[in-house]
Amino acid sequence: MRRPAAIALSALVSFAVSLPLAAAQDDEDSPDEAAQEGTGETAGDDAPPPQLDLAQLTRRATRSYPGLRAAQARLRAARAQLDEAWVSPFFQSTITAGVSLAPEVRGSPIFSPDPQLPIDNPWQPVLGFSIEGAIPLWTFGKLPAARDAARAGIRAAQADRARVRAELVQNVRRAYFALQLSLDLRQMLDEALPQIRASAERLDEQLADGDADVSELDRYRLETALAEIEARAADVNRLELMSRAALRLLTGVEEFTIPECPIEAVAVELEPRASYVRSASTDRPEVRMLEAAIRARQASLDFAEAGFFPDLALAYRFGTTYAPGITDQTNPFVIDQANYTSIQAGLVLRWSLDLWGNAYRVDRQAALLDDARDRSQEARRGISLEVTGAYEAAVAAQRQVETWERGRRSSRRWFIAALQGRDVGATEPRDLVDAARAYLGARYAHLQAVHDFNAALATLERVSGARVTQAWEPPCE
Repeated sequence: MRRPAAIALSALVSFAVSLPLAAAQDDEDSPDEAAQEGTGETAGDDAPPPQLDLAQLTRRATRSYPGLRAAQARLRAARAQLDEAWVSPFFQSTITAGVSLAPEVRGSPIFSPDPQLPIDNPWQPVLGFSIEGAIPLWTFGKLPAARDAARAGIRAAQADRARVRAELVQNVRRAYFALQLSLDLRQMLDEALPQIRASAERLDEQLADGDADVSELDRYRLETALAEIEARAADVNRLELMSRAALRLLTGVEEFTIPECPIEAVAVELEPRASYVRSASTDRPEVRMLEAAIRARQASLDFAEAGFFPDLALAYRFGTTYAPGITDQTNPFVIDQANYTSIQAGLVLRWSLDLWGNAYRVDRQAALLDDARDRSQEARRGISLEVTGAYEAAVAAQRQVETWERGRRSSRRWFIAALQGRDVGATEPRDLVDAARAYLGARYAHLQAVHDFNAALATLERVSGARVTQAWEPPCE
């Protein structure tokens, strides 16, 4: 019971605290599907909760999970950054406006009755306004590098959204399979417990009548088996509660039921392992995020290398001051600085002379680019190992499903035969206990193997980035 419970608990905890694999784009639900599914809220106090299958719960999760909305918000931020890289360099203008006070000056700069610093004259207001800036014409690659870095950010955000969605889908599937497992285990225990309890009551009656065919050891053996089954029932109840809590957290649906169908192995024909490894090396969102990181580092290196060259720009300036009460200008050939308007425009070269420091910046960006490339190779090797592990886990679970299916059928026939023999007095109590333990153990192992196989397929689809099967839930009849 511990492994599926741990799976449900892992889904609950990891998605409660986290922040780009099944698909790169979000599946949009049609209005008809959304209308059929409803909002997940009951129409009234007495209305039964909606019945949702795996596909419907997955769509609810992709529509309402906060982590996926956060990834979408990061994508919008990355797109806004690219727009900023296109627009902002051409609007680097500043406007300055101000009001100040200055002493009145009489006469003109040629002749004035005032001293050189007429601070004792009346002070008058001076109004000033200016606008200046530069429009880049050629930057030797600085602007293209900045845009390339922003585009890499968009690709990384898109891959990050796909990663979050794939992890969300995987955890919904794992929690759903764990819930199915708990319901099937409960059904198994509900089937076996009444039979074991009835046998225990009959054994007590035989002991009370002094039947020589039974002994106190038989009762101890039967009571031990009954206690073991009841203890497993508590674990099954905990597994159901945890898996339902995980699904509520992931989907946002508070009350729901799932179809009353037994858990079954997903119908799939596994491809060779190498095909999933190749798919992971190209289609997995983490790989696309690594590629975007390398592009961003390359753009940063290009930007640093362009720092050795100047920027050609069109510079402009317009400024005016207005102070009618300051001067009495009568000479038109003398510039009145208090009442003055100027307009300037022309081509300029702006060149940073920090060439020595820029050489170190280039070295740093080159080292970071090498770091990104080496980390990408390291991650690809780890991804290959992860895909291999998930693939082998699915293959092993598939074999266990087939093996335990045979054991379940044989042990069930043994258990039924022991019950029938016990009814006619031809079977010893210890034989019934052994048959019950064998049947319950084999059936539990079979259900656990089915769950492990389905969960392994969900993991394989996430880590490989390839679609494993078209139908995750067999038709329920």
